[in-house]
Amino acid sequence: MSALALPLAACATPPTTREMFGEYVRSTDVVGDEFQSANSQARVANFASMGSPEELIGRLMAPRPCDASGCVRPWREGGSSKPPAGLDAARALSGPNGKVYERKILVKRDDDKLELISLYLVHKADGTKLLVDSKKEQHTGGLNGFRENNDVLGSDDFMLVTRDITAVSGKSEIVVVSGHTSPSRKPWFIGGGIFLLAVAALWVIVRRVRKARSAGT
Repeated sequence: MSALALPLAACATPPTTREMFGEYVRSTDVVGDEFQSANSQARVANFASMGSPEELIGRLMAPRPCDASGCVRPWREGGSSKPPAGLDAARALSGPNGKVYERKILVKRDDDKLELISLYLVHKADGTKLLVDSKKEQHTGGLNGFRENNDVLGSDDFMLVTRDITAVSGKSEIVVVSGHTSPSRKPWFIGGGIFLLAVAALWVIVRRVRKARSAGT
């Protein structure tokens, strides 16, 4: 009897935090970026003038308070910019006494393109915390909940993000994780096991029938 082969998806090796952020600092082709530089050298010099790498990544990933007109930019004192889709949905979910923040996420797509995307943190008055993505979908369960259920990123994408993604105060570890958790393959193995057991049982029955026929002749 031949064994049933089940395909397993290959897992790409994630970049380190240092590698991914270093690539962002040097790249002049980041989708959705807030900085425009003539070349990589000028971009690196510009970032170097803003502080240490730790300070820079902290400012980039820091939660940005939002209101009806947009979200605060940490790079320009008192400045704000109207963010992409998702803010209106987040504000509607927050209610009259809730608060909304924008969180920037650095994404490395499966084609190696870098992209800076926005997620919105909703802090309701009752203490509930939600994430809202650019498709206006809401997510509970923090970073893990977003990775399990979002339709914005794939399992082959990587994102540089704060581990405690819904926090707006205190320090949080910066990590690189896949944009989506890989689908569980347990049902495939269970189904395959049932299939193999059924085939084995059928084979035993056929042998018994053949033996019975042979004995009767």
